Amino acid sequence: MLSKITKHPFAAFLGLFIVFYFGFLSLVFFAPREDALSRGFVGCTKKLIDEIYNCQKGSVVCTFKAVVKNNACDFKVVREGFSLWLAKKQKTPWENYFFEPAKEQPQVQDEALEEYYAKHVDIFKEMEDLNKERLELEKSLNRFENEAPKVPNGKQKENENEEK
Repeated sequence: MLSKITKHPFAAFLGLFIVFYFGFLSLVFFAPREDALSRGFVGCTKKLIDEIYNCQKGSVVCTFKAVVKNNACDFKVVREGFSLWLAKKQKTPWENYFFEPAKEQPQVQDEALEEYYAKHVDIFKEMEDLNKERLELEKSLNRFENEAPKVPNGKQKENENEEK
């Protein structure tokens, strides 16, 4: 076994890298993603959502960059937890990303905001409806642009006049 590792050190290194990366991904996967206090990987996830939402449709490069940035952010959270544990500021290295999520909503003090929430009980449904309307408008706009008659540019008009 050891002779195979010494014969192929790059393959051994690559194998260890893949094992550690999948271990890291499993940490991230099983950590809570919803927390009222935005602890752990929650901030990274929110940044990822914003970056992917701002990417143009079908932009693989932009999406890949956002995922790589998210992995770097997640790694910083793990590294921070390990550093805090070494400094004896927390009991375990995973305490800052494996926790009991706080589900409570903060108390709203603004009366106008309370009235808005009272009128709009299902905000998520309204947002889904607005997104559907936006997509339909984009489709109709694209359809309109595709169906619009093509206006020839000036050179084509000149060529047509010369032919006559």
